[in-house]
Amino acid sequence: MNPSEYLSSYGVSRTAIREKLLSILSREDQALSSKEIEEKLGEDIDRVTLYRSIRLFEDKNIIHKIVIDDQTIKYKLINPKKGSTHPHFHCVECDKVLCLPETPLPQCNLPEGFSAKTQNTIVEGTCQKCNH
Repeated sequence: MNPSEYLSSYGVSRTAIREKLLSILSREDQALSSKEIEEKLGEDIDRVTLYRSIRLFEDKNIIHKIVIDDQTIKYKLINPKKGSTHPHFHCVECDKVLCLPETPLPQCNLPEGFSAKTQNTIVEGTCQKCNH
């Protein structure tokens, strides 16, 4: 599906920046920070427009936000078949963040009357490339 059709399927109007953002995220196997996205866009872009597009994509469940720590947030296109509720791996050497959709989330026994809305599990270590 091309970017225009993909955006339409989520009820998002087509703009040049949204199509470029979608193209960049669809080509990546790892999550990207907003700075990495800016670099891949490779041109002078309006940051406000970029951040609004990222926020819109989050709201429409096109991408999911992965919070590594207070200073590191990355974004990944959601695979509709796998969703966004899964653990993530963060390489502490190269800063790569990968989704681990085949890995079940740990189960938490919540106190009576409590209900979970989200769960973030980040596994940190070194990736295969950095281990060599």
